[in-house]
Order: sequence, then C-alpha cells, then structure tokens
Amino acid sequence: MKKILLMAAFAVATLTANAQVWVGGAIGFDYEKSTGFDAKTQFTLAPSVGYNFSDKWALGLDLSFSFGSTGVGLVHPNPLKTQDIMVSPYARFTFARAGVASFFVDGGFGVGSHKMGNADATTMFNVGFRPGVAFSVNEHCSFVTTTGYLGFRHTDGYNHFGINANNQLVSVGFFYTF
Repeated sequence: MKKILLMAAFAVATLTANAQVWVGGAIGFDYEKSTGFDAKTQFTLAPSVGYNFSDKWALGLDLSFSFGSTGVGLVHPNPLKTQDIMVSPYARFTFARAGVASFFVDGGFGVGSHKMGNADATTMFNVGFRPGVAFSVNEHCSFVTTTGYLGFRHTDGYNHFGINANNQLVSVGFFYTF
C-alpha cells in the first residue's frame, strides 16, 4: 500500500512540477445600430482562471456575465433588458511559440442562461473550438486574444453549427500567472 501511495504522490508531483495558475479575464462593450432596425447595447464581464500542466496543456474555466438592452427602434419602441450568464470549462493546447507569442486552440463547452425582458430565461449551450494567441509582457503578465468559433451553439431557440469568424467573437483579456 505504501508503494502505491508513494507512486501516486510521485505522479502528482511530476505532473505539477511545471504547473502555473493564471487568473484574469476580459471586459467588453458592444453597440449595434442599423438604419430601420433596433439598437442593441451589451456590456460583458468575463473572469477566468486556469492551470498550466505543461508548456503545451492547460485547463481553464471562464465565467461570462452580460447585461444590456435591445429593442430601441422601429420594431420595438421600448427597450428590453437582456441578461446572459455562462460557465465554460475548456482544455487549451499550445501548438506553436514565436518570441513572445504563443498560439493555441481551446476546446470545451459552455452552459448558461439567457433572459430578455419579462420572458422566462432560456438555456444556452455550446461545444467547440476557438483559436487564440497569447502575448507575454513578462513571466507573469500576458494579453490573450481569441477569435472565432468552430462548433455548435444553441441560444434562445436558435441552433448554430459551423465556423463563425466575425468581429463579435473577438475577445481580448489580461492574465496574471503565479
């Protein structure tokens, strides 16, 4: 029994020898208005935490809180408040490094709720991949950006499947590594 416990402790120590924890996140603001259509405003706060197992592999968890309004225009004269909350665990694989830049892909899923106006909240979820790049300022600080999404999303009764690489899916955040 002692040998098994010793081997398990050695395995954990080996896996965590290069481990680093990071905290950070992103904030965002979006305003959209087209002639003849409703305006949309959204503010997002997205804290994140993660754990590097090696130079290539990491696990992370994003929380996303979005608040805004939609429906100021010709279609809806009174604005409807919107609220989104999502929890998204993911695995990160870093496939290339060039100087201060590290290129990665995140694979994971997210589950949350979407509420608009007085309507009942609806469930939203996604599963897929998103590419990104991290720029290291120093050994502890980095800026991380992700863009696009390859996978499946379900939001407010709508199903989306495929590659989505528009400017609304760009995220830029600041992270501190311990």
